[in-house]
Amino acid sequence: MSLFATAVVLADLCSVAPEPAAAPDPTDSAAYAVVGDDALATGDTRTAAIAYRNAVALDPANTHAKAALAALCNAQPAPEDVAALLDAIARYRAGEHAEAGAALSTIIASGGSAAAGAHFFLGLIALERHDVSTALRELALARNDPDYRELATSLMRLAHRDGVVAVALLVEPELDSNPQLLPDTPPAGAVTGAPQADEAILAAATITVRPWRWLRLRDVLAWRNQRQLGELDFLGENAQVAAELMAGPDRVTIRYDLDYDLLDGSRYLVANSAGLAYRRDWHDLAIVASYSARRRDYAQPAQQPFTGWVHAADAGAVIHMGRGIDLDGRIIGGRELTNDRSFDNLSGSVQLALRTRTTSALRLVISASGGYARYDSPEPDGRLRRDVPLGAAADVEIDLGDHVFAVAGTSVARNLSTIEDFRYGKLVARCGLVVAWGGP
Repeated sequence: MSLFATAVVLADLCSVAPEPAAAPDPTDSAAYAVVGDDALATGDTRTAAIAYRNAVALDPANTHAKAALAALCNAQPAPEDVAALLDAIARYRAGEHAEAGAALSTIIASGGSAAAGAHFFLGLIALERHDVSTALRELALARNDPDYRELATSLMRLAHRDGVVAVALLVEPELDSNPQLLPDTPPAGAVTGAPQADEAILAAATITVRPWRWLRLRDVLAWRNQRQLGELDFLGENAQVAAELMAGPDRVTIRYDLDYDLLDGSRYLVANSAGLAYRRDWHDLAIVASYSARRRDYAQPAQQPFTGWVHAADAGAVIHMGRGIDLDGRIIGGRELTNDRSFDNLSGSVQLALRTRTTSALRLVISASGGYARYDSPEPDGRLRRDVPLGAAADVEIDLGDHVFAVAGTSVARNLSTIEDFRYGKLVARCGLVVAWGGP
């Protein structure tokens, strides 16, 4: 919103001519003009306008300052155009996309000075609807305005990766301090000996199809090849169907997932899950909540005690903090029921995440979590198990082009337990490249 606040300030500065100073001073006037030129060169139009006004006030004959101030003021949206654009943006942020789109189209049709902003937000709406051709057209028009050039360029890169059909391929080297902690498994590996660090290559291919705007079909094939521990080579297949229903600021997502995983070439896991998520958006805040139920069936004898149901629910809020940063805070509860009652547990945790928004060419997510798990049945020696899982992660994406971006990240996990066999740590570091394409 700083861009529009600046426009309002400039409208005030440009509304009346500068009053001549009581004591003209051409020398100070020239100095103010230099300050204005420097501010304008860095894009600080507010400071430039103030400096040029002071220069003209100190020397009405300073033609350079007068011309620069006039050019700056003539380039700014009129106050009524700014007000109309701000009203349309408020509707967009409230989830009233149809009303916002109509208001933005009216701004463009009127030929007002806020047309570039209207094109930009029409591009945002089209991008959320996965209407790639419209998004690219609107963002290209917005990019003609220097104020929107950087943001529009970043969003156009995202648009090139989206559409009715979208494909992405990831290749990522990875270092794992404890690969024995297998995906989707309680820490069975923690009781088999000391962890052994290993490197791996992770490759993943994702294809997403949207036959309708509200329906998403996605398939993800992931392969992890360990450098030393070949018995932990992992092939995972995830198929997903999701329906997203929107009504004003409310959004409901219904989702079903099917997982089929192989470990060292042998069947490892089949899992079915269903979930429901809700989000309601306001101007600077969104509330979120979700629930999922997952049935895990393990094929190998070592993991079969973990076969059973996992229930998870969360609730929280996303706060838009300004400067393109969101704070996401959630309270999470879980209930796990397995074939071996000593692994049944009730858990709760808190998770916080800071993330930059997708309008940036560099996207960063930093998260931390902590929780507590209480197990239903005592261990064979009669001791009750209580766990305190802790975790933190940082991930970054950097756009390298319309269809290529770099990824890097690290995560650390630590499980504190009253049972020594279930105390473990895990550190993962990774970096790689993603090639993505979308269309039509």
